[in-house]
Amino acid sequence: MTLTPEQKEHAIHLIEIGEKLEAVRYLQNLLSLTAEQALALTEKLEAEVEDGPDLKQEFLKKSKEMQRSGIKLSRIVGGIFMSIGIIMVVVSIYLIYSHQQFEKKAIVVTGKVVDFETYISTGDNSSTTMYRPVFEYAYKGKTYTYPSTGSSSSKGFEIGEPVEIYINPDQPEDVLVNSFMEKWFLPMLLAIMGTAFAGMGYLAVRLLGRS
Repeated sequence: MTLTPEQKEHAIHLIEIGEKLEAVRYLQNLLSLTAEQALALTEKLEAEVEDGPDLKQEFLKKSKEMQRSGIKLSRIVGGIFMSIGIIMVVVSIYLIYSHQQFEKKAIVVTGKVVDFETYISTGDNSSTTMYRPVFEYAYKGKTYTYPSTGSSSSKGFEIGEPVEIYINPDQPEDVLVNSFMEKWFLPMLLAIMGTAFAGMGYLAVRLLGRS
């Protein structure tokens, strides 16, 4: 009167779906038992099912474990975002401070825009021509050129347009053009992105982690 694992599983399945009488018949025909013997075996299997592990509790336990794992992951990801954001903001502050310090020791000359360097920026199924202005200035009888550190999809300057340029008197190649793009674009971009990253990281740690 031995059941294989597959036969036992089928009988238990019948019991679980409420077909106890069908389970009795199945066991009676399978093992050539009397009705009383098949009923007794069915009740024994039914008792095993009732005494088995509480599937609901197991499910809740697994759910809590997954929830804890999700909380830990959200805190890790949030911490990374916050760190990146703080670094961006710090770099932004440093750039603004360094520009201010440079202006204090620099001398001012008037230069002009003499050319534009161009390149193609490719994106999602699109391409854009980017323009980088080239400035020319003179100091102590020598002429220098300085390609901008920034670029944009529009020229922003006209050829021959005068611009104010800060020069390091000890190193005339070390300059800072007095324009929004040169002085403020990168610090502001880093500050905005850094604030956004830090904010998203904070929300991930506080809200997602708490939930």
